[in-house]
Amino acid sequence: MTGMLEDHFHSKTTEALIANSMTEISLRLRSKRQLFFLLAAASFLCFLYIINIRVLVFPSFSLTCNTSFPSLHRSYDVWPDFHIKVFDHETFKQECVPHGEYTISGIPDLLPAWSRSHNSHCRELYDKFTCIYAVEKRQGTVKIPDSFVLKVKDWLGNNNELYQELYKQTSLLILFSLVRITRESAINCDFCKYKNYTAEHEFGRLESDLSFSASNIFMLDRLHAVITIKDHDPVNWSYEQYMDMMQLTNTWLDRAFQNEPTAKFPAIIWDLLPKSGSSQLHPHNQVFLSPTRYQGMVEAWRRAAQDYFSDQHSNYFTDLITIYSALGLAVPYKSAVALASLTPRKDNEVVIIAPEAGDDFFQLIYYVLRGFMDDLKKFSFSLGGGYPAMDKDDKVGRIPAFVRIITRGVTTEIRTDISALELFTATNVNIDPYKVVRSIQESLRKRSPR
Repeated sequence: MTGMLEDHFHSKTTEALIANSMTEISLRLRSKRQLFFLLAAASFLCFLYIINIRVLVFPSFSLTCNTSFPSLHRSYDVWPDFHIKVFDHETFKQECVPHGEYTISGIPDLLPAWSRSHNSHCRELYDKFTCIYAVEKRQGTVKIPDSFVLKVKDWLGNNNELYQELYKQTSLLILFSLVRITRESAINCDFCKYKNYTAEHEFGRLESDLSFSASNIFMLDRLHAVITIKDHDPVNWSYEQYMDMMQLTNTWLDRAFQNEPTAKFPAIIWDLLPKSGSSQLHPHNQVFLSPTRYQGMVEAWRRAAQDYFSDQHSNYFTDLITIYSALGLAVPYKSAVALASLTPRKDNEVVIIAPEAGDDFFQLIYYVLRGFMDDLKKFSFSLGGGYPAMDKDDKVGRIPAFVRIITRGVTTEIRTDISALELFTATNVNIDPYKVVRSIQESLRKRSPR
């Protein structure tokens, strides 16, 4: 009886093992089939990426899908024409706020007197300032243990005045050796052999005496080019080389627009040296021409300008210049103007604005960049912005030409200059914009024709 039970048990166990084995084999086969299909799908997506077809895959839990994205297709109005309207800073100090400290930390103390000004133009300007900016001043304290005092003082250069300020810190919230160019780097540079090692657009390559165009091999948009100075040196480019590159950028935009008239929203970026994230030492900018809206942050500023128009019935960019000039933070140059930002994305941010992306605009950018590089020894920078729509008859939500420029820290320092603070929360004003505006004025004094 026991033997029969054991035989029965072994029989059932064997059946169970066989069944489990078959199930495992079936699962493995299904897993292999699934893996095959996953690999096939991944290969197909990679193929689509390589030929630059953008595929967005969203999880779907029903057969009824809402494929509209209203936030991406919000309408724009026709704004008042942009123009540079300067409010003289000395007049502002006399008529609007005669007493006060014109520094970044002094701005909160200027606001009460500004709001009570008897001058109607001053009050109108105050209303526009508070529509764009919210200013808060907060004070905090710290406790420093005795064991830490010497180290902290050493950080501050043993400046006792700075050390005492640590105990009563005021936070101001405004919301809204050089890289050596080696022979090897030039030998291994694709841009130095651009005819063999860079791609072209369908309408061909553009070339001038000092610059050339190429298609970005890993496009972020259908029309995405690099415009490059022919000389390899990333730092010692001349005024002539720089202007040639920027003028060829405009020529490329014209050619791309002629080739594809539905693409009309131009944007530009330029990172110099690896510290800024540039993948090539060779100096080059990148330019985009998009069909439905501007790239990223440029469109965000355009959207903000539309919201401002809806509230104030005024041109955001015109009023921004008026406010900055009144505060003494604007430097006009011909038809362009440079603003030392109150809400910088990073150190030394300067915003340059002009009605069009022409010579005045490019020259002012050059003076700011060479001031950073030659005077402040800030060799690495990042620049980005947008130009007016290529269709000159398109007045809807029409922005002026503007770029934002920041310096990117010490080129030889390993530590990055961008942290989670700037990426995900708020920006920190490390350099007083009144100091920045003086550096712009000094660069213009040295470099602009008299």
